[in-house]
Amino acid sequence: MSRIKCLIIDDEPYTASVLESYISELDWLEHVGTFYHAIDALMYLQQNKIDLLFLDVMLPKVTGDAFLRMLPCRPRVVFLSNKKRRWVPGEDDYIMGCLVKPIAFEDFLESIDRCYAAIPPVVKRSFRSKPGKVMPDPGPFVYLFSGKSVVKVFLQEVLYIEGVKNYAKIKTTEREIIIYQGLAAIEERLAGKGFMRIHRSLIVAISKITAFNEQMIEIGTHILPVSAPYRGKVARRIRAGIRNV
Repeated sequence: MSRIKCLIIDDEPYTASVLESYISELDWLEHVGTFYHAIDALMYLQQNKIDLLFLDVMLPKVTGDAFLRMLPCRPRVVFLSNKKRRWVPGEDDYIMGCLVKPIAFEDFLESIDRCYAAIPPVVKRSFRSKPGKVMPDPGPFVYLFSGKSVVKVFLQEVLYIEGVKNYAKIKTTEREIIIYQGLAAIEERLAGKGFMRIHRSLIVAISKITAFNEQMIEIGTHILPVSAPYRGKVARRIRAGIRNV
């Protein structure tokens, strides 16, 4: 299977080792190397092509920005920094964000989500499960925590998400996934991806709604309540979607 080739350039071995372990968790990423000095990395990149670069903003003797200007072919970049760095989404199509050390796995996943979303569809279709057999693109996805594992959840398969105390149940077209994250954290990950909150314990996929009224939403055979604080917003959003069809 073709994988996204990732290179790490950071003079802190601990940060590099953390990123190496994170990359190993995701089956469509490939760690191709780690460099602690800019000159060694530059020599490598002059002869090898990568897809995603994790780059320290302040390397010995050179800044991350200056290093990028030296590259013959610029890959997508996630900056690494000891303090929060100003980054505006869309300001530079090649910059996927900035991770603040110590790097949290959730922040790493968000940057990977942005990277995947930026990949052209024709390139996504090159990810293959078997040589010579092109698989259909299953569409956007997010990685979420399930126990000690990380689960890839394809958004087009999600029907709704139910919050239960400190975990959540994701109901998909095929199965139910238990996620050990609060509903608020999941809602933040799904912002702008076609989901909406209808209850303090429920998030639904808007495209899967088959019927609705002021007090309930129907998704296939599932009847879900709309709580009073959300009713106005839910009705406006659904009706706006109907007008745009």
